[in-house]
Amino acid sequence: MRTVPKWINKIHEAEKTEYSCVQSLCYSPDGTQMIVAASERVMVYDPQDGSLIRLLRGHKDTVYCVAYAKDGRKFASGGADKIVIIWTSKLEGVLKYSHNEPLQCLAYNPITHQLTSCAVSDIAFWSNEVKAVQKHRVNGSRRITCCSWSLDGQLLAVGLSNGFVSIRDKNCEERLKISREGCPVWSVLWTESALLVGDWSETLSFYNASGQQVMKDRPIGLMPVCLNRLGELILVCGVKGWIITTLEGVPVLKNSQQWVWSIEHCDNTNTIALGCLDGTLWCYQIVFNKVHGLYHEKYAYRENLTDVIIHHLTSGTKVKIKCHDKVQKIAIYKHRLAVQLPERIVIYEQSDTDGMLYRVKEKIPQKAECSLLVATSSALLLCQDAKLLMIGGKNLASWNVPASIRYVKVTTVQNKEALLLGLANGEIWKVDLDEASMEVLVTIESAIRCFDLSSSKSMIAIVDESCCCHVYMIATQQLLFTAENASSVSWHATYEDLLCFSGGGMLSIKLVPFPESSQPVIGSVVGFQKGHVFCLQANAMQSINVPLSHAMHQYIQNHMFNEAYNIGCLGVPNSDWESLGFAALEELSLSVAKKAFQRIENVLFLELVDVLEEMLNQGDNASKALSVAEVYAYRGKFIDAARLYRSNGQSHRALTMYTDLRLFHKAQEYMDSEDVSDLIKKRAEWAQHINEPRVAAEMFLAAGDIKSAANIMAQNDMLVETGRNLDKGASDNLYVVAQALISIGHLESATELYQKLGDQHAMVKMAVKMENWEQAFLQAFQLVKQNPEYKEEVYIPYAQQMARDNHFIEAHKAYHMGGQTESAARVLGVLIQNAIAEERFNDAAYLHWLLASQSLEISQTVDDIDQQQNWIESYNENEKYATIYFTFHIVHQSIHEVFSVCQPETLFNAAKIVCSDFFFSIVLSLVENNVHPPKGISLFSVYLCLAKQGRLLGANKLARQMLDKIQNLKVPFKIQENVEVLTLLSRAGLNDSNEVTPLCYRFCNYCGHNLYHSFLTFEILPLVAFTIEDDITVEEALQLIESDVSSLEARPNDQENSQILRIENLSNLKDVFSNKSFEDDKNGKVVCNREDLKILQPLSVIVINRPKPLETLFFRNVMPDLHIQYCPHCYKLFYVDDLESQLISKALCSFCRSELIDGNGTEPLKSIISSSSFSLE
Repeated sequence: MRTVPKWINKIHEAEKTEYSCVQSLCYSPDGTQMIVAASERVMVYDPQDGSLIRLLRGHKDTVYCVAYAKDGRKFASGGADKIVIIWTSKLEGVLKYSHNEPLQCLAYNPITHQLTSCAVSDIAFWSNEVKAVQKHRVNGSRRITCCSWSLDGQLLAVGLSNGFVSIRDKNCEERLKISREGCPVWSVLWTESALLVGDWSETLSFYNASGQQVMKDRPIGLMPVCLNRLGELILVCGVKGWIITTLEGVPVLKNSQQWVWSIEHCDNTNTIALGCLDGTLWCYQIVFNKVHGLYHEKYAYRENLTDVIIHHLTSGTKVKIKCHDKVQKIAIYKHRLAVQLPERIVIYEQSDTDGMLYRVKEKIPQKAECSLLVATSSALLLCQDAKLLMIGGKNLASWNVPASIRYVKVTTVQNKEALLLGLANGEIWKVDLDEASMEVLVTIESAIRCFDLSSSKSMIAIVDESCCCHVYMIATQQLLFTAENASSVSWHATYEDLLCFSGGGMLSIKLVPFPESSQPVIGSVVGFQKGHVFCLQANAMQSINVPLSHAMHQYIQNHMFNEAYNIGCLGVPNSDWESLGFAALEELSLSVAKKAFQRIENVLFLELVDVLEEMLNQGDNASKALSVAEVYAYRGKFIDAARLYRSNGQSHRALTMYTDLRLFHKAQEYMDSEDVSDLIKKRAEWAQHINEPRVAAEMFLAAGDIKSAANIMAQNDMLVETGRNLDKGASDNLYVVAQALISIGHLESATELYQKLGDQHAMVKMAVKMENWEQAFLQAFQLVKQNPEYKEEVYIPYAQQMARDNHFIEAHKAYHMGGQTESAARVLGVLIQNAIAEERFNDAAYLHWLLASQSLEISQTVDDIDQQQNWIESYNENEKYATIYFTFHIVHQSIHEVFSVCQPETLFNAAKIVCSDFFFSIVLSLVENNVHPPKGISLFSVYLCLAKQGRLLGANKLARQMLDKIQNLKVPFKIQENVEVLTLLSRAGLNDSNEVTPLCYRFCNYCGHNLYHSFLTFEILPLVAFTIEDDITVEEALQLIESDVSSLEARPNDQENSQILRIENLSNLKDVFSNKSFEDDKNGKVVCNREDLKILQPLSVIVINRPKPLETLFFRNVMPDLHIQYCPHCYKLFYVDDLESQLISKALCSFCRSELIDGNGTEPLKSIISSSSFSLE
């Protein structure tokens, strides 16, 4: 690095010959203005030429400091007049405020752009947002000398003349102090890593934000008064001149001068401005010398004067080596790196062969001036003018050459390491380092500028001072070619005949036997690897991808396919590989073609190569000709291919080729008589492809392919009209048309044709295939009613669709209607399990009832008595489960829901029913293995319901018994407290009320008679079940019961003129049921004979005529005034009042969910006693 004076100015006092001291200066962020403080003036200069733009007046005394804001909108000045003036970038004063003492320094916060102004003993903050100036007093006996903001704008460092540095936050509160042991601090500067402190002990100190010293003090040889940044370097000025150091304080450039008060760097123009005590204003241009070295793809260069960067140009990996001193020279060779420092040479070696890790191998204390530093595998060489000195090796040696050394290259010749020297007299010398011998290799007329050897070291390319490139054959000294306008040259690292040279803004790539190709480039070429050229552009090394297509095509044009392939391996686009493959194919160089197509993964031509290899294995000339014809066909040279096919007796191949290309007019030229039909079919297929269906159909018909013609007509709505026009007698044709319509999805049209044919079975299939399920199945169901034998084909698909749509009840019904009872039962079984698991016991009851109904329907269809009995048992079992779950649903709701709509009596009766039925099912399961108690029934809920409702109804003893049973169960935590309270309250009562005692209507207490309940309120109905003798039919029994009407006679009363009804046999009727109760029926049912039936009153008899094979049920209503009805679907009994309320609210049976409306939709379905006349429903 060096500095070149750009311009210089002398600042005079106003109207005087004396010079004004330059107190301070700064650049605008965009580099267009330089603000200078001298005397009582603020001057604005143009940094480009040093011309004065404007002189700003506003201060009344010497201006000590100026500072520009980072946003470039404003700058400030302050001086001995105790005034701070804010100026805009348009050089207009906008604000002024004052201190109590002269100003010492100014600084803008880099983040908030807040201005900090420091007087002798106070600090002020000003910003646009806060109009009032905030001032803070600095305690101490010495004055403020300098200040600097941290890069994040959080900390302010203030230097004091008593040797302290005060670190303050944004509110100016002091956080810590740094002591420099009494040495006045005149300059401070924040960097990314440390706070730099310059005191008058001629040292730089380094501290972190916590006040701890992070590096040792660096002596700089001058008393600093100003510190500033130069990229990754530090500018220091003061007494005795100015210097440039690294961030660690290592001096890299010194300049002795008079007292320099201020120094500033401009990033945009890369210049340094100095303000001196004698009024001199200097502007220097900074010039960085490039210090670098290159070996193959490893490029080493200097950064920030003290660091070495090793850049792998191919992978982009970079490694930094910190040398902590000025780097003067760099040399890199193989695994060695040599760095020359002012006092020593450091040799690094690569510790890993594949990575980029370098470690110090050796340090050579050598202070030597040299123009070139060269590294070999075992030594270092220093070049100075015409002398070459070898150090660091086993033997020290030196050589003198007849002219100045201009270029040095380390290479290997005949497996021995050698040094090539390019001299100013045009000679290239070879130095054998092992034998210390020298010889002239090549001589040209002009001075050597640079040179390079080919990969095999057989050729050398030389660029002379006249920018001419010469290529010689080393062994024969033969000049191969000469190129003008070349400033640098480089052979390819691996390919012998390939080199590149640059000059005049152009880069040329040349194959030695052929002309070069050029492209624009900026910089000088220094390396050539694979498809990359390494160019040095100004101070940066660039890796440029260069196309090798031109070189590859030069080989292709000369049929040098193997050489072209080798060039392509260095890096070419896919199009070049394709060109090589095509060219090699046409010349039947199949090995190269195959490798080329493998590169671009062209499967089509790889298959062609395989075919051609098989053809060429036959070894005759015809095979070669046909192979060339195949290549022409694949390349699109169809005329040439057809000509070769015909000349070799393969006309059919030409016909196939033109047919595949749809060039039918050309195909006719190669057609034989037997090929006419096939050609017509091909043309028909093409017509179909280009959407001309009518033409295609006609061609297929002409070729005799009726089926293909029909398919085309069907696909284009041409076949529907054809089918409609056909007569019903042409059934075969109608079936063909219908099948074609089905194949293209025209199911409605096909159904229309089947209807025309009267094929009911086919119509059912079409209805099922239709995607519109509602419309299709409606039509299908109508057909099934007329043709029951097709029900399985309709109901099973419908069931599967309903199951997919989660309509499981409909799916169950469809499976049942389709005859797949097992599938129907399986669907209901899964639904029942889910309902129980989700505590939907009402749904579980309904599903069990559906399962019972299914069992009953199946029992009516089977003829085998044992199977029929099994289905009846299944009906009874599922009907029993349905009853239990239906009743338990009410109990469960009363326990787990906040409010219950049922009366206490209803809940009490329901709980008793569940309890009795549940324990009965448990006992039954112990007796019969195939009977299982109902799942999901919670005894805790049943007991708790009985306890709660029993206490309300006066059944205290029962309530206590239930609570005692609960104690043996696990009580849910959330209702445990309620159970405990209920237990305490139940102790108040001792006995049960008579009102809650079950009433038997057979006039005894322990008769074993079944109790029958209303399935809304669960009250006990006044019914006594009876049966008839085996020799009495149901019809006869009904007639006997009706015959009793005549016994109710009206006889005149002698005392009054009124008529009365007398029931003379009432006492006998009572005796009949009481006498029969324990004699004839072990199950508690009364068995009546004909005489007994005659005595019964018709209005007191209920007959439920259930479908076969179920028995007909007979009941006697003990209290005929209480009207009782039953559901004609599930045969459950109800009080009429209860059923009417259910009819009004839901019009459905609460148990089986069947409609309670008759066929006219106006009246409830009648039971046996729903009218005054006796009848059987």
